[in-house]
Amino acid sequence: MKKSRPARTIRPSLAIALVWILVLTGCTPRTPDGPAADLIPLAQDAGVYHGLDPEQPLIANTAQTLAYAEFLQAHFAPWEPDRTPIEADAAYWGLTHFGTAHLFGENTLARDPDWIKRLGRYARADSYPSMNRRAIAVTNVNMRVLPTLPPTFYDPSRAGEGFPFDMMQNSLVAAGTPLLATHTSEDRAWVLVEARYAFGWVRATDIAWVDDGFETFFRTGTYAAIVRDDVPVVDGDGVFRFDAHIGWILPVLQGGFGDNGMALVIPVRDRRGDAVAQVAFLPSSVVRPAPLAATPANFTALINAMLGRPYGWGGLYEGRDCSMAVMDLMAPFGIFLPRNSRPQAASGEVATIAGLDRQAKKRFILARATPFMTLVGKPGHIMLYIGQHDGEPVVFHAVWGLRTMHQGKPGREVIGSAVITTLEPGLELPTLSRPDGILLETVTSINTLGPASGATP
Repeated sequence: MKKSRPARTIRPSLAIALVWILVLTGCTPRTPDGPAADLIPLAQDAGVYHGLDPEQPLIANTAQTLAYAEFLQAHFAPWEPDRTPIEADAAYWGLTHFGTAHLFGENTLARDPDWIKRLGRYARADSYPSMNRRAIAVTNVNMRVLPTLPPTFYDPSRAGEGFPFDMMQNSLVAAGTPLLATHTSEDRAWVLVEARYAFGWVRATDIAWVDDGFETFFRTGTYAAIVRDDVPVVDGDGVFRFDAHIGWILPVLQGGFGDNGMALVIPVRDRRGDAVAQVAFLPSSVVRPAPLAATPANFTALINAMLGRPYGWGGLYEGRDCSMAVMDLMAPFGIFLPRNSRPQAASGEVATIAGLDRQAKKRFILARATPFMTLVGKPGHIMLYIGQHDGEPVVFHAVWGLRTMHQGKPGREVIGSAVITTLEPGLELPTLSRPDGILLETVTSINTLGPASGATP
């Protein structure tokens, strides 16, 4: 409201609505600017920028075969008989990390200072590990840092805190993901599990126990990659089981290839909590044999299918954060990536560009980066280089927002989805915080997956 306008009485219903707006936006100041200009002229089409032969593989067949074998090995590693649970200090890092933090709940009020201590007792930290048992996700699972469903935020009145940054959310785990179960909560409602890319607490009813018979049936040796988001998976009895998304890998039933699709093996939890196999048929428009050929055309198709999906911190609401977007994109090609942005930025051949100015960074990226195979990293964020537009590097990334400063108050210009931008989105905005609000200012490295490039600035 402008200061020149006379004060008005706000009706109770309007006041309540305004309160909820503040809660849902995390009380973060919003800036008066319009959307970042990148989102208007830049085509949200990953095929526009790469300038490559769309059908020429970016990875040699032998190299991709090796990468896919390593991917499957990591995927099924939780079921290996000699798998050792992670150390207790790692498993319970949340108790130490948040033990003295000033935390807030879903009502935006401060949590009881003893809340973390009570969770530690509930999680039976003093008796870890209590089991070493194979399991599998039977639905898309929210993996939590500690065994609790309610969200936990830092101060929601500060820019970049509050919703959607639930500090208890570790990662979304796809249905059909092999798991190692190592511990339970006091009431057995939660199970501590390890997956190929993350570990944390999941609801006991979201997983099922795996025996030798199920593992033998499930590990068919032939696997399929989901190539669309929000694919409903319905079993042979007509029961909906879960939505599949790009990045989900499921086994193909022996002889399950057909002209119109594939028969996939999916896990179902029986009344005793054991995993039983069901069959789900998916059309060829949403599923392909894994691994996909690592061509620009295939990368373009998957990125375009992911564009516009709402940002999901830790995979909340089955959205994607920056690192999950990159990890899910690479999985159909059989390329394993860690879950978080920092180790992703250390994968492959790394070149540090932290000491360069913005123009030098652009020149280096344009000269050395390979579309679809080079990641661009900054502290806390990871992006995929997909080519150039008018001499500007162009990236695909899932991003929450840009740092702003308006009337002395830090805020966010919310983008909140998977998008294609330059490395300087929002540069034209008067409120963009400078220099820290300019992505390129804080880019510190690029790293190319696959054969080493040997590049150095």
